[in-house]
Amino acid sequence: MLPRAALAFALLSWCACKPPEESHMKAIIGAVLIDGRGGPPVSNSVVVVAEGRIRAAGPASVVPIPAEADKIDGSGKFLAPGLVDVYPRDDPSTNFTAGHPTSPEQARSRVAELVRNKADAIHLWSLNELEPGAAEAGLETARKENLPVFAHAWGLKDVEFLVRNGVSGFVGMFDVNEQPDPDLVARLRDLHILFAPALGKPGAGRNPNTLRLFQAGVPLGLASGGGDPIRELELLSEAGVPPLDAIVAATRNGAIALHQDQQRGTIQAGKRADLLLLSANPGEDIGNLRKVALKMVDGEWVRQAPR
Repeated sequence: MLPRAALAFALLSWCACKPPEESHMKAIIGAVLIDGRGGPPVSNSVVVVAEGRIRAAGPASVVPIPAEADKIDGSGKFLAPGLVDVYPRDDPSTNFTAGHPTSPEQARSRVAELVRNKADAIHLWSLNELEPGAAEAGLETARKENLPVFAHAWGLKDVEFLVRNGVSGFVGMFDVNEQPDPDLVARLRDLHILFAPALGKPGAGRNPNTLRLFQAGVPLGLASGGGDPIRELELLSEAGVPPLDAIVAATRNGAIALHQDQQRGTIQAGKRADLLLLSANPGEDIGNLRKVALKMVDGEWVRQAPR
């Protein structure tokens, strides 16, 4: 018989080794899978999650359900990736020009500061305050650091300059009275430079350039700037972008532009398990992204605020 102290130690060790209930493998069964890659939805799917990652995702006929998994009935529901917002809030800490760099050396130093602060991206608000050499040095340094740069500068000359110097994407849209020439649009498409039109910004209004870029194959994205991201996607849909393509814009495209596509943005094996289980079809109405039955972040269910 174990001495009392040894028994207590054994029990404590067993409790320490036992994973918490929340970390159990989970299998979401029977939902319509909208995986964010742009293909047709899978009507009867299985998605298996373990240790914060997606282990498998696909048709129920292909993906086995592990016996030890907690089973979640997704029948009658729709499963989509968590949204990827390239500009979720107005954050001065990511503003490149907030450091007032006036020379190439200061521009490199400002990028280094943002890297140390672990910024996901740099936001360049205006080229008017920068000498071209400082802007070029900042963009070059950001590329070397694999830190995406999103520009908030409008005017075709600014866009052309930024495209030449390796910008990752744009927040906003060309002025309604400006129509980019086909060569520039082709470069945006071929270089996969994202446009997050920020249609919910005051004064943005309807802009035919959003649909023009979409139809030309330029990737669109989601930038809410602290507003309602679902309303931003509703405006994208009202501009003529089909709901399933708006979901791609708000998931895969944003992850690619942020250089995070190996981690999130689509429901695929190996990706982070950020999932929305919806009670209505967002492929019919993008506003149905509001109808969240369950939300998963990093493989764990999170409590939803009452509606």
